[in-house]
Amino acid sequence: MNKVTSLQGVSYDWKRNEFPDEHFENIKQNGFIAQDVEKLFPNLVYTRRDGYKTVDYEMLVPSLAEAIKELKAISDKQAQEIKELKAKLANKNL
Repeated sequence: MNKVTSLQGVSYDWKRNEFPDEHFENIKQNGFIAQDVEKLFPNLVYTRRDGYKTVDYEMLVPSLAEAIKELKAISDKQAQEIKELKAKLANKNL
């Protein structure tokens, strides 16, 4: 989960005029900076022949799912603790 929470999401526009051969879409993009991802998940970043890096977002999904599971476990534990504390408090007020 620490790796996933270290990632910083960004919004950006493709540099369509600088790279017309790439045929980038003219819509706002959401993603991560490849160099940042590479530090945490080196196997998810590919360096093209021209030196530009790309992120394999599909391969990031399992790590995101595991981070969600960790958060759910923490949330479930806290919910149980709150339930127990409420019960103790209710018993004290009787």
